[in-house]
Amino acid sequence: MKLISIAAMAFTISFAAPVTFADQTHQNEASTAAQTMVTAKVNGMVCDFCARAVTKVFGKEEAVQNVHVDLDRGEIHVTLKAGAELSDDRVGELVKKSGYDLVSVERETA
Repeated sequence: MKLISIAAMAFTISFAAPVTFADQTHQNEASTAAQTMVTAKVNGMVCDFCARAVTKVFGKEEAVQNVHVDLDRGEIHVTLKAGAELSDDRVGELVKKSGYDLVSVERETA
């Protein structure tokens, strides 16, 4: 009986290992794709509630991976998912939807 259990475990592990490796390879390929950081300079953001509102609005976008609001500098830093795009016009719409005025948009690809 022990021999059957050991054989079954070895069989299971032998098939599970290649699947795990394939998943890791896919994740590594996705992470090497270029990511874009969009920085929107905004007028009017002064409090934590402002930051939460902006984070909520931008976070609903499919292309957005992460949002960070810098209240001291009046900036919204948006990290896009690998290979995703978010146009300057769309950034402006989202800022306006949040209730603020867009000053400028800068992009940086990592």
